[in-house]
Amino acid sequence: MEARPRWREWIAPTGAPPAWGLVRYLVCGLAVGIAFSAALPHFRATLLSALTGAIVAAASSGGPSGIARRLAFVAAGWIMLLTAVGFATGGHPVWAALAMAVVAFLTSVAGASGPLGVALGFLLSLGYLLVTAMARVAHLQELVALRWAVAHIVAGCLAGLVVAFVGTAWRRRSETDEVRAARAPIPLAPIWRSLRTFDEHARDGVRRAIPLAVLMYFFQLDGGRDAFWIFFTAYLVLLTPGKNPKSQTSVRVGSTLFGVVLLGVASLVIPDRVLFSFGVIILFSGVGLGPAYPIVGGAFTSIGSILMAGAPTGAIGDWTQRRLLDTLIGCAIALVATYLLWPRDKEAHTPVTAAPV
Repeated sequence: MEARPRWREWIAPTGAPPAWGLVRYLVCGLAVGIAFSAALPHFRATLLSALTGAIVAAASSGGPSGIARRLAFVAAGWIMLLTAVGFATGGHPVWAALAMAVVAFLTSVAGASGPLGVALGFLLSLGYLLVTAMARVAHLQELVALRWAVAHIVAGCLAGLVVAFVGTAWRRRSETDEVRAARAPIPLAPIWRSLRTFDEHARDGVRRAIPLAVLMYFFQLDGGRDAFWIFFTAYLVLLTPGKNPKSQTSVRVGSTLFGVVLLGVASLVIPDRVLFSFGVIILFSGVGLGPAYPIVGGAFTSIGSILMAGAPTGAIGDWTQRRLLDTLIGCAIALVATYLLWPRDKEAHTPVTAAPV
């Protein structure tokens, strides 16, 4: 039998089902988040409500209803805190870099508590990325007072909890009594042990914190195109907590590069406003396709993330035509941090259930 070309293996399905259930929760959380913030001033800040609502709702998208509800509450509390800090430190390079380092470290250490902690770390990292990037690119700190930004974030978290409770109530109708009674709170003991012993989870936090904090500093200091692309690309590659196998890291780098190239080509023939209007659809399509088609799903997730981060200004679509070099630099920085800092740490072979980038 003739061997299949290696490039076909990259785009071949993995056998895992698409994550359309997760996408449904994301869409509902985003829509309800927008509705909850309709009465608040500053239309530009509505995206804060939409993003936080989507993240909180996504935390409850799978598993037994009791566990999903607890995870949604934990996600709401943390995303409210982290995005508020991310917004408040925007435009202040030193504080933004320190906040970025803390977020990267905490979301990595959360992985010590098991798969739920890893999934929560992924969702919090994604939410923090989108909010901080969007706020800096659109200069929201100059247009929206902190109290109103926090009000939008709180509205989004409440919207996400509403979606979580409605969704889990629907799932409870088909659950057995045993499944309905299941509880699995995220244990704190393994997290404290990770901090005390400085194990691979804590080292992974430092591994992610160093490059992201440095790149965040220059992104907030400069706010220009090169700084944005390098930071954004490195963040996408380092998005999931844990030291991933080299095969998964190669997929993530390849999908990011593919997404940037694809977006650059698309921006040559499709008007920016049309691209931005499909940003959310592209992002959620990538999330859904990610488990089954990692390269395609990751590329769509990258494109959607970039479009959402730049939607308030309408500028990102033009940048892609000249930013492939910045993307390569960001990928290289992420790879150097991953495999030169504590290279002997074991690789995490348990994939994140949320769609990887």
